[in-house]
Amino acid sequence: MEAQSTLIASIDKFLTTGTEILFNNIVFYVFIVVAILFTVLLKGSQFKYVFHAGSLLFAKHHGGGTSGFASYAISTASRVGTGNMAGIMVAISVGGPGALFWMWMMALFGSALAFAEGTLAQLYKEKNSLGQYVGGASFYIRSKLKLPVLSLIFAVIMILTYTAFNGVQANTIAGALSSYNLDPSITGIVLSIIIAFILLSPGRTAIIKACTYIVPVMAIPFILFGLVVILMNITMIPHVFYVIITQAFMPEAAFGGAIGHTMATGLRRGLFSNEAGMGGAPHAAAAATTTHPARQGFIQMFSVFTDTLIICSVSGFILLLSPEAMAKIGELKGINLMQYAMNTHFGQFGSLFITLCVVLFAFSSILGNFFYIQTGVTAIKDSKLSYYIVVVMTLMLVLGGSIANLTTIWNLGDFLMGFMALINIIVLVMLYKPVTALLNNYISQWNQEKIPVYIKGDIPEIETDAVTQWDGSDADSVK
Repeated sequence: MEAQSTLIASIDKFLTTGTEILFNNIVFYVFIVVAILFTVLLKGSQFKYVFHAGSLLFAKHHGGGTSGFASYAISTASRVGTGNMAGIMVAISVGGPGALFWMWMMALFGSALAFAEGTLAQLYKEKNSLGQYVGGASFYIRSKLKLPVLSLIFAVIMILTYTAFNGVQANTIAGALSSYNLDPSITGIVLSIIIAFILLSPGRTAIIKACTYIVPVMAIPFILFGLVVILMNITMIPHVFYVIITQAFMPEAAFGGAIGHTMATGLRRGLFSNEAGMGGAPHAAAAATTTHPARQGFIQMFSVFTDTLIICSVSGFILLLSPEAMAKIGELKGINLMQYAMNTHFGQFGSLFITLCVVLFAFSSILGNFFYIQTGVTAIKDSKLSYYIVVVMTLMLVLGGSIANLTTIWNLGDFLMGFMALINIIVLVMLYKPVTALLNNYISQWNQEKIPVYIKGDIPEIETDAVTQWDGSDADSVK
C-alpha cells in the first residue's frame, strides 16, 4: 500500500512538473506568437467585427440540423464551467489581480485562433452515421493535412482530457453541495443518472437541447448579479482597474513577484476557461448547419469573449470588490473563496446563489465536454459500441469524481491539455490560407449587404480535395 502511494505521488509530481514546464516554456510562447500572427493575418477582425459576431446568434435558422446558436451554446457550455469561478479564484490567488489582465489579453488575441479553428472545422466537416455534421481538429488534421496518425493521437488526447475534466466538474458540484450536508455519493449517483438519461437519448440530440436552455439560464442571472456588485461598489472600480493593471506588470511578492509567473498563470487559467486555440471547441462549431464557414468562426470567436471578457471578469470583480475575501486568500481556496466573496456582498443568499451557479455551470460543462468526446470518438471509429464505451467512461469519472479527489487523473488532464493546444496551434499555422481566404470572401459579401454564402469551388485559393460538404444545400439555412 505504501509502495502504491509512493508511485502515485511520483506520478503526480511528474505530471505537475511536466505541466509547468510545458505551459511556462513552450505553450506560453507558441500561443502568444501565433495569436498575434493570426490577429495580423485576420486584420484584427476580432476587434472590428465583434458586434457583428454577437448579432449572428440571433439570426433565424431554417430547415433541419443544428443552428449556429445551438453550437455556440455547446461550446459555451463547455467553456463556462468551474474555470470561470474556482479557476478565477485560483488565478488571482496564485498570480495576483494582474492575472486577470493577462486573461483579458489572452482572450482578445486568442479569439483570432478561435475564429480560425471554428472556420476550418466548418470547411472540412463531414457527416456521421446518423447524418449529422461532425468535424473539428481531429478531422481537418486527417482530411486536409493527410496525417491520420496525428489525427488519431489528437482524438485520443482530447477524449482523455475532457473525460478527466468531467471528473473535475463533478467534484466541484459535489463539493459545493456538501456544504449543505448533501452526501457526495448521493450527488454522484443522482448526477450520473441524469447525465446517463441525456447521453443515451434517441438520436443523441438531448445534449444540444439541454445546452441551448441551460446556457442562457445560468449565464444571464450570474452576469446581472455581477453588475449589481459593481454598481454597489462603483466608487472602488477605478482603484480595482489600477490594481489589475499595475499588478499585471509589477506583481507583489505575495503573488510570486514575477511578471512571467503572473502572465503564465493568466494564460493557463484562460486556456482552461475559454479553450481558445486548444482544439476542442471546433468540434462544436462543425455541428452547425450554416451558410458560410466563417460565420461559425465569428460565433466561436464571440464565445471566447462571452467566457473571459464577461463571465470571468464578473467572477474576478466579485472577489476584488470584497476586501474581506481578498484578506482570506491563502486561507480559502477555489469555490469556497468565491462563496465567501458573494457572502460579503449579499449575505447567505449570495453563497446559496453561487452554489446554484456552480451546479449549473459545471453540469453544462460536463455535457459540452461530452459532445467533444463523442466527436473525437467518431473521428476514430463511428460506431454504437465506441459511443457506449465513452458514455461508460464519462459516467465512471462523474461518479468517481463526485466521491473522491482524483488528483492524478486531473493532473493528467491538465498535462494533456497542453499537448492538445500545442498540436492544434501548429496545425492552424499550417492551414492559415483557407482561413484568410474565407474571411475575405465573407466580408466581401457582407459589405454588399448579402447573407454570405459559400459553395464548394467558389474560392479559387481553396483546394477542395478535402471538402466533402458545401454543395449549396444549406445556402438558405440562415435568414
